[in-house]
Formats: sequence, C-alpha cells, structure tokens
Amino acid sequence: MQKYVLSTIMGVESLAKKEVERQGGKIEEVVDRLVTFSGGPEMIPRMNYWSRVGNKMYMLLAEENNVDNFDKLFDTVNEINWKKYFKKDFPIMVKATSLRSDLWAVPTIQGVCKKAIAKSLAWGTNKTILENNDLEKMGILILLVDNKLRVLLDTTGKALHMRWYRLEAWEAPIKESLAAACILLSNWRFRDAFYDPFCGSGTFAIEALMIARNIAPGLNRRFAFEDLELVDSEIIQNEIESAKSKSFQWEYKVYASDIDPEMIEIAKENAKRAGQDDSITFEVKDFKELALETWLSGIMVTNPPYDIRLKDDNIGSLYKNIDRIFRTNPELKWGPITGYAEFDDFINLADYKKRKLYNGGELCYFYRRK
Repeated sequence: MQKYVLSTIMGVESLAKKEVERQGGKIEEVVDRLVTFSGGPEMIPRMNYWSRVGNKMYMLLAEENNVDNFDKLFDTVNEINWKKYFKKDFPIMVKATSLRSDLWAVPTIQGVCKKAIAKSLAWGTNKTILENNDLEKMGILILLVDNKLRVLLDTTGKALHMRWYRLEAWEAPIKESLAAACILLSNWRFRDAFYDPFCGSGTFAIEALMIARNIAPGLNRRFAFEDLELVDSEIIQNEIESAKSKSFQWEYKVYASDIDPEMIEIAKENAKRAGQDDSITFEVKDFKELALETWLSGIMVTNPPYDIRLKDDNIGSLYKNIDRIFRTNPELKWGPITGYAEFDDFINLADYKKRKLYNGGELCYFYRRK
C-alpha cells in the first residue's frame, strides 16, 4: 500500500479526513493541515477528482527520522528512485517547510534537495540534467518537522480549489475549497432552501449545488499525475466513469443575490460553465431588502465584505442587519464567514457558535446561529 498526504487549509482537517475515508483511504495520521493515508494507485485520481476541501494531493516518497544535518538530508533524497517518477525532462520545483528542526534555512534545504534529485536522475554521474521549460513544472514538497523528514511528490499541480468554472471573480473571492467546507459544516439538508445574499462570483451557490448533486469537483480539469504517468490510463478512465455515474441532476432551491449587477452577470456565467445555472435563482438585490423579511427558512451561508480588502463606510450597519435577519427568521440557520472582528459587538454571542477558519491566510470566523 502506498502512503499519500492530502494538504488542507487550517481548520478543515476533520472534513478532509472524512473525504479520504469515504473514498476508501486508510487514515494513518491527521495533523494541522495534513491528512496522511494509505491506499492503492486509484487513490491518486480519485482524491484529486473528489476532494472538495483539500489543497493538494501528494505521494509520500520517503520519510526519515532524525534528519539533523545536510548530509543526511541529501542522502535520503538522493536514494529515492527519481527516474521512476520523472520519465521526461520536467522542470522540478522544490519547496520546503521546516518547523522545530535543526535544519531551518529553507532556501538551503531546497537547494540541497534539488541537487540530490539531479544527481539521482543523472545516475550519480556529473552529467548535466536539462529541464524542458515547455513542460509543466512538477512540484516536490520537503517537510521537516521536529527533524522528521517527509519527501512528497505533488500529484495535483494547480491547487484543488481551482475548479475550472470561476474564470471571473471580484476583488475578494473566497476559495472554492473554503466555500465547500462552510457548506459541509452547515449540514445543509438539501430539501431546504439555500441563500447567499452576498454571492459575488457565485461560489457558494455553485459549490452547494455540486455537493447536493454529488458532482466530483475535479472532473473537468487536468492534474500533474496525468503528465507524470503515475497511474495506468485504464485506472484513470475507470475513476472518471465511476465519478460521472454517481452524479445526478435533482432540483434544489438555491438563491443568490448581490447589490452589484455586474457581479450577478459574472456569477451567472460561472454557474453556466459549471453546469449549475438551472437551479440557482440570481437576483440583483440590496441586502437591506432581504433583512426586512420574516418568512425565510433554510440555510444561509455567505461571505459579506469585512473591511479588510473591501471598504464600506456602513460596515457596522451591514452587520447589524445580518444579525437582524437571523433574529427575525428563527427557521433560518447558520450565518456568515467573516474576518470582521467587530461583528461580536453587534450580536449576543450566546446566540452564536464560532468556528475559526482561514480565508486566503486571513483569520476569520464562521458563525452559526443556534
């Protein structure tokens, strides 16, 4: 059995663990931002196609304890049979992370590992390895934590949150993976209505429908494993056909609105590319209008502006209305994900639960109305 690592944004590791288990992986370890598991070669395409909350899917090539000097680092990386993975002259990009380890100079770690890989590919000779820059760069991640080394081969390429449908966005889009995580955390019952009153480019509405319809989010894009030829084409094709067979096109009540007409047009185009425009009701609407309603029921998951990248002189009034809509609509559940720290000043905190998450590196909280 091969070991793999699925990286995530901070705070959604439990969701990533469930994804791996659902797809047949055997969990080995769960730590901050990393889920390690084992499985057959089919797990490479399967997790790349199916992970909604993951960042990248890696193959674990080597792990070694007590790597506290550069000689041991070089030898461990050099001993990997790199020719098994790089059959072409791919440009290789080495990234490293070091935490609580004797080797802490990241640029030096990356340089040593790149030299070790090059020497292995040259069969230990002094032959120069030429990289073909017309090919996609292939990523190697070096993790050093408490002097334990893990060497990881990136099977994903561009991060998993890059679904393919969002060609256009606005100034502060939420990552597709984080939007999916919020929807999964909300435990949306698909028969209930789903609302996003600050829909922007439509990410929440699109991800909600893809979850409800069991659509594999990575089916319509390419991955690094295809170029590396890590998996037999028959296995890949079987995974594609299996994923397609598991989706369905039931109807759901999804409502997405925004005050900006241009954003609504962008959201419509994104939904059309995703094939999810049939069940989303898009509308140009000021949130103040919605805040006057008293009949709403279902789930509201939204990412309102929070005065970090988007400026709003009436930000306080906006957040008071967000709280109001939940107080006047007791059948409406969940709430916003926001980095606006002053939101706590406008609400009765006893009425909410908060979950810490990160949006593009920014600390934010996902609020749930009890």
